[in-house]
Amino acid sequence: MNGTRTMTAAGPAFLAGTALLCLAALTLPCAPAAGAGFDSAAVGTSSGQFLKVMAGARGAALGEAYTSLVGDASSIEWNPAGLIHIKKQSLFLMHSLYMADMSMNYFSYAQNAGDVGAWGMAAKHFSAGSIKRTDENAADIGSFSPYDVSLSVGFACYITGFNRDPEERFVLGANGKLVRSKILASDNTISADIGLLFPYFFENRFRLSMLAQNIMGSLRHDKEEAPLPLVLKLGSVTHLGRHLDFTADFVYPRDNYPWLAMGGELRVPFGRRTEAALRAGFNTRALTENSGFRNVGLGAGFRHDIYSLDYSFSPHGDLGVAHRMSLTLNY
Repeated sequence: MNGTRTMTAAGPAFLAGTALLCLAALTLPCAPAAGAGFDSAAVGTSSGQFLKVMAGARGAALGEAYTSLVGDASSIEWNPAGLIHIKKQSLFLMHSLYMADMSMNYFSYAQNAGDVGAWGMAAKHFSAGSIKRTDENAADIGSFSPYDVSLSVGFACYITGFNRDPEERFVLGANGKLVRSKILASDNTISADIGLLFPYFFENRFRLSMLAQNIMGSLRHDKEEAPLPLVLKLGSVTHLGRHLDFTADFVYPRDNYPWLAMGGELRVPFGRRTEAALRAGFNTRALTENSGFRNVGLGAGFRHDIYSLDYSFSPHGDLGVAHRMSLTLNY
């Protein structure tokens, strides 16, 4: 019966999804004339590229196919609609040793707001490390340390089916964010993300999501101004069993080719409050633009009561390896 009721939501699903894509399409006129966007000719036409470096070891280990599965405070980063899964409060901390001397830190906090839904806030800091600075004669004149920061506030709420079970409702999520980028000079802008979770299908085994990230805003460095990297995503999660999930995301960035991500997570329980998880994923992003072992994600996690510790290993071929370590408290 639940599966039958959920399937009847196909009409509202189409309308909500169409509305989300139309909203994202309104931002396309912001694209520079140098490229029409959404193909390889648009590479290098967007600013704020750190916004596409996702925070969170669990999602990275799944090949970044995480839009439909996320459900803790890091939902502000991956899909703000996922905040609806928070039962009380959630705290998320992450540190990443990225390629070369780069690093990233991320913090988010969220809490349930009762019948209203849920809300959260987050801060993200990306450092490019120290870079030697030279003059026109190649003489050393010191160094500089580029960095990027984003501060976000988001919410999630049910928008349909208030007389139905939560699994049978549509969920809308959104966040607003302040973005700051510094190379030698700095610039600030405001942007936003909008996400949608569909009701579950097939007796709560399958769910879709849609997401539009960085839908407005631009940054200027020196004389050049470029929009933030608009990204559209269609995601899914399939619960193949009580302890096995499969995820898939189709990602459509304005400044490159679209790409596909897939991942799987197997959880092994050790008692009622403890479990371990093994994760693996793959994506086709920039598949031909580098050489070596790349485009995969591997990771593991351990949860005991309210604490979860996760690690991911993401090789980028000749460019190096990204390690992420995250701690989550759901209390």
